[in-house]
Amino acid sequence: MFLLESIKRCAELGRDAVIHKDGSMSYAQLDRRSSAFAGYLLSLGDSKRPVLIYGHKEADFLACMFGSLKAARAYVPIDISFPQDRLEQVIADVQPEVIVDFTGTRVDGLHPDELEQLMKRYDGFEPDESDWVQPEDTCYMIFTSGSTGKPKGVPINLRNLENMFASAKDICSTGDGGVCLNSVSYSFDLSVIAVWVAVGLGMTLYTIDKKTTENFKEMFEALKVSGVTLWVTTPSYAEVCVMSDDFNESLMPEVRKFFFCGEILTNKLAASLIKRFPKATVLNTYGPTEATVFVTSVEITREMADAQEPLPVGRFFETITPRIVDEEGNVVASGEKGQLQLIGNSVSVGYFGRPDLNEKAFFDVETAGTVMHGYNTGDICYMTGDMLHYCGRNDLQIKLNGFRIEIEDIEKNLMKLPSVKRAAVCPVYVDGKVESLVAFILPEGESDLPKLKRINAMKSELGQLVPSYMIPRKFVLKESLPTNANGKVDKKALLASL
Repeated sequence: MFLLESIKRCAELGRDAVIHKDGSMSYAQLDRRSSAFAGYLLSLGDSKRPVLIYGHKEADFLACMFGSLKAARAYVPIDISFPQDRLEQVIADVQPEVIVDFTGTRVDGLHPDELEQLMKRYDGFEPDESDWVQPEDTCYMIFTSGSTGKPKGVPINLRNLENMFASAKDICSTGDGGVCLNSVSYSFDLSVIAVWVAVGLGMTLYTIDKKTTENFKEMFEALKVSGVTLWVTTPSYAEVCVMSDDFNESLMPEVRKFFFCGEILTNKLAASLIKRFPKATVLNTYGPTEATVFVTSVEITREMADAQEPLPVGRFFETITPRIVDEEGNVVASGEKGQLQLIGNSVSVGYFGRPDLNEKAFFDVETAGTVMHGYNTGDICYMTGDMLHYCGRNDLQIKLNGFRIEIEDIEKNLMKLPSVKRAAVCPVYVDGKVESLVAFILPEGESDLPKLKRINAMKSELGQLVPSYMIPRKFVLKESLPTNANGKVDKKALLASL
């Protein structure tokens, strides 16, 4: 398995695996600690039930991930941004045999002190390669927003990841070794580029946690000493950085590639990065969680950035077969818009325990006796030659700050609040990109609270049900919600009323 083999190879070379604000962890330490954790898991028997890991950017988060793989168990990464109810819902769905809780307070599982005791108890244990995950084994499961108010688990197996890595390694490489920015939470699929691709290439992960990101001065001080050669974030993260004139080649002279995925990369941001970092290339990519992070790539040139047309999202990997179809499922002509379907070995087998959703979203295609998985992305796209252009969603799913969000998920959770009678959530677009969310609320009953306090209470209550990135920026209290001819809430009219 390429990832675990790379860890052992880098351990022999004496490289650092992770650098974080509290110190560093070498590849040798990562290999040893992940093997110790694997030893504990293997001592439990061969149930192979997943391991749920709850925390943020702890160095041992990675040791638990890789230790799970060494024991042929999938890991389920859950970030601290998940509220308690959603965390418990994922636990109920997955039924993990082992839970690691790095906060030491949220769930009944291994807390940091207990984890350290296990690391010492099994220190020196070395699992056999036959114990590692095999091609059809699930390696990880990431939970995304669901239209029913219930998150959906996307299992990705080793074959999916090997297929993705074969195409990604040259795209992401910045030479022998190098440093990859590790700022994305592990419960977001973009983190797979750091965890699987960068580690697979033997890079050092320079970790910037959420607290540091929220402190602009502290974040820039960290970036200045990071030595980052591969920048991996959503465009929104970079847009925050370019607000400062100090975000340029002088701050990060070693950066060679900017890798963007998860949301729309604007022409303005790409042009700014090309100007500020003349030695670096800007890579725009596209891909859903269900197809192992990304399936296209294109280097954005100055000419592309300066053009009036939105940026393309890239050419497909050779291992992916794309189809753009109309509402009847017929393949459209080149240049025509339609729903994108993806077929290939990087496509997941389907949502975990959700046959109701799988029937609509996934399908199989048999070619020359080989069955390939296919996925209906729900994305409206078109092709010009071999270049893919993304136009938006054909449903109520959007991307905001790199996170995939289903509008109905927020609405259903809002209507769970006792103070909310009806709710409609709308995305606010700026230059073709979702800039924020606004919630229109029909309150339940009368209240003596001032409007602002009432809204703040709603935001706080919603924060107990959904992650912080799903809380609309603006709340508008309405006496009624307008409807259209179909009897549905007229969201266009609501947005026009702002």
